[in-house]
Order: sequence, then structure tokens, then C-alpha cells
Amino acid sequence: MGSGQPAPAGGEVAGIQRRRRMTLGKIETIAISGPAMLTVVWDNQRRADVDLGPLIAARANLAPLADRFVFATAAISDDGWAVEWPVGIDFGSAQLRRWADEQIGETMPSAGLRTWMERHDLTLDTAAAALGLSRRTIAYYLSGEQVIPKTVMLATEGYDARRAA
Repeated sequence: MGSGQPAPAGGEVAGIQRRRRMTLGKIETIAISGPAMLTVVWDNQRRADVDLGPLIAARANLAPLADRFVFATAAISDDGWAVEWPVGIDFGSAQLRRWADEQIGETMPSAGLRTWMERHDLTLDTAAAALGLSRRTIAYYLSGEQVIPKTVMLATEGYDARRAA
């Protein structure tokens, strides 16, 4: 570098670090880890188990996946954005991540918010006011269009605790 100092390793310029590889949410690996259970690893090295059993049981169009031999044929799509089965069923990477997050309590399922609202006899407007959110945001959460963040889940629990006190 002209100063008699050796050049930094990895193509770095003195004092400047290279950017880390950008992650996009693609699936890198999957494994069948139980009946109707996938272990998924994404490109950011996030690893999670996703239990598809309740979903398969609830939806007639997913019935072929109830057969463990069919379920075991799961494969990552060529582009890495989905898990697919030869019977014409596939789940996108983002949806699998969402289900994984819901199952470990990192996000709240839409049905959980709906149940909370029904338990407290809340409308979209009153739920929005109780949580400090807009009516539109609550509608997005209920429709499943937006992921319900952990902060909202914790706010519903705090609401319950305050009402019980």
C-alpha cells in the first residue's frame, strides 16, 4: 500500500471492511425432522423447525402431504425460494420462515390476534386504540398480509395482564 505496511487480508482497504454477503431469505438446506416437520436453514444461517402437521390436517388440498412417504419427497426449488413436492404443492421461503417464527413465539399468528380481539369483544377501531396502532394495521395483521411482530404480541399480553389486575 506504499507505506511498507502489508495489505489487509481479504481484499480490504485499510480501515474499511468488506460488506458481508447479503442474505435474501433463500433456503439453503432442508431435512425431514419428523412427521410433517421440516428443518429449514436459510441463507443467513437461521435454522428452524417448521411443523406443517396442523396446516396439513386443516386443508384438504394438502392431504397428500399427510402420507409420510410423499412428505419425505420434499425438495428445495431450483431457485431456492420454496420447498416443493412432486404432487404439485409448494411453500415459499418467506411463508416457511413466518410459520417458524410463529411457532417459536417470535411473531403472533393472525388467529391469535383475532382470538384476543374476540375474547375482549374488540372491533378493529378499539383494538387499534388499545394497542396504539392504526385500524389499517390491525386489518393487515388479521388478513395475514403483514407479519404481526413480537412487540404487538407482547402488547396483547400486557393488555390482558392489566385487565386481570
